[in-house]
Amino acid sequence: MKQMNNEIIYPRSEEEVLLILATAKKEGHLLEIIFDEFVKKPFSMPVLWGCRAYFYGLKKEELSAHSVLFTHLALLSAMDGDLSQAKAYVQFMGKTPRLVKMDTYDMMDICRIKTELVMPYISDAMFFRIVSFLIEEELVPVMGLTLSACRPSILNGFRDFTRYGKYLKKSKDRITEAACRLYGGSVGQKVYEIMLAEWYYQNNNCFEALILVTGTIPLIEQEKDMRCLFVALALQMKILLVNGQTKAARPLVEKIRKRIQVTGWDELTSSLDAIEGLGACYDGRLQDVERWLDDIAPDENKGIFMMDMYAWMVKVRCYIQTGKYMAAYVLTHQLIALLIPGRRYMDLCECYMLSAIIYYKMKNMEGMCEELSKAIVLAKRCGYIRLLADTGNCMVQMLVIYQKEYEEDSFISEIKELAYSVGTYFPDYLKSPYEYYEPLTQMEEKVFRLMAQGLSNDDIARQLGKKTGTVKFHSCNIFRKLQVPTRQEAVERGREIGLL
Repeated sequence: MKQMNNEIIYPRSEEEVLLILATAKKEGHLLEIIFDEFVKKPFSMPVLWGCRAYFYGLKKEELSAHSVLFTHLALLSAMDGDLSQAKAYVQFMGKTPRLVKMDTYDMMDICRIKTELVMPYISDAMFFRIVSFLIEEELVPVMGLTLSACRPSILNGFRDFTRYGKYLKKSKDRITEAACRLYGGSVGQKVYEIMLAEWYYQNNNCFEALILVTGTIPLIEQEKDMRCLFVALALQMKILLVNGQTKAARPLVEKIRKRIQVTGWDELTSSLDAIEGLGACYDGRLQDVERWLDDIAPDENKGIFMMDMYAWMVKVRCYIQTGKYMAAYVLTHQLIALLIPGRRYMDLCECYMLSAIIYYKMKNMEGMCEELSKAIVLAKRCGYIRLLADTGNCMVQMLVIYQKEYEEDSFISEIKELAYSVGTYFPDYLKSPYEYYEPLTQMEEKVFRLMAQGLSNDDIARQLGKKTGTVKFHSCNIFRKLQVPTRQEAVERGREIGLL
């Protein structure tokens, strides 16, 4: 977003830019239009991602003549999870000047420094050094610095600062001043208060978080800062939701969507759609979950767009809730491989937790305990209490098993107590389709699997070493539990709910 002559200019939509680039390519002046659309004008990261084929098609001599475009290629590589390639593109822009007082800078010096600021491969120490350098040299504000990176969070936004949460109150003045200068205007105060509210929430201080965020929202609305407003409204909705106040929470989604339509911040749409998908999971609305998976969710077969990380996490939950455990497992471990190099500790904790749930649903308790242990270690170290507790009944059930293998401590007890509270409000959250039916016994499961292979009762009896009458008895129980009258319908139901 840029402001020119008191008029706010919002980024174009992906469809608009793709049409403009396609026309420019036919007319033979693509490079000129790329420069115009992505250097001179504001753009959103999803639009850049959607236009990546045009950037990848640029020739070396074209890039050499317009080396600022290496910034965009570095961003694309980072969004693709290829951090080594992102680093290589940044290095094409020349050597980074030493972070000390300099007499002069050229555009590429500044461009490279600001590009490195948003690169996941740089350490937190380097990030803070670059921020200090930019402020001291008055090379601020940094207009391209995305706070929330398409997710409803600032603390775990384009970088994961959650592990520094305990320093927020202690360093209020320094953080606020730095944020104000880095982003320009009074946005720093709002950024700080939302970050603090997020940290309060993660540490289960929901009331303090709600007070902070609701007090900040009117100020953000006055300044029309959509990114901050999106995070604030999403956090308010989450707090209301997990405390059982779904009627008050649901209208906030529509409120955010209307704001996005007015302001043109369509880069937030993916996370907003994911919030609705997550809401369907909490309510146990399986048809809505299926619809979200089929029609709205991002497609991992087309590549993992890192800025859709929140939507990917919701998609894993939807896979679990619809009994698609193998798809959930594959996606989760794709994400883990991308998150480790970027030091995304909160996201990693969430992925380990989701992986544990998948193992639990597949009745692999050894795998469940191993993955849950990884999640608990990270959660305890960084203070991710609500991240685990908001899983509800599923977390309670897993921790009961986990505590038989590992010694119970106060941290685990706190999570279990909170998870039980969430579970009372949302008994159907992460409840797989087959869990809506009376469970089959071990023998019934054996009979059912052989039945699904087309074996007759006599064949099943011979294979299991049982009498035919015994097999018929188990078959009748299967029909009753699955609420169907025939073999064929039982098999169809079993496949529908992931039992087979």
